[in-house]
Amino acid sequence: MPGMDPAVKKETGYIAVWVVLLSLVMEAVFLLIRKWDLSVLFGNLGGAVIAIGNFFLMAVTVSKAIEKGKPEEAATRVKATATFRLAGCALLCVLLIAVFKTNLYATVIPLLFPRIGIAFRPLIDRKRGVQPSGTEEGSDLID
Repeated sequence: MPGMDPAVKKETGYIAVWVVLLSLVMEAVFLLIRKWDLSVLFGNLGGAVIAIGNFFLMAVTVSKAIEKGKPEEAATRVKATATFRLAGCALLCVLLIAVFKTNLYATVIPLLFPRIGIAFRPLIDRKRGVQPSGTEEGSDLID
């Protein structure tokens, strides 16, 4: 997308890879325990799209907030939008489960996958010899 912050594209891509890989693992687990059906597949797909979309919206919010002001203001804006993003995710999950009859677990579990990808990021960066972002002198991390 033209005009979009390259960091938003890069980080969303990173999260998308983790969500897809962990979704495949989840599908395999459902197959192994003999509970797999189309409601699992569609729930997983819907949950994955919601998880990636939520991360993307958060990343765009951070990017725009940093462009407009100080990192402290960005942190405040992200916290303010978190409630709306969480409510949107919950509403979309309820819609998938109630209307489209997707599997509850397969729909909701992918929402945790971005967190797992984020948790592994420092280990992957360290192994590749990449300095973690936000550690350069004078930088401020958004908590």
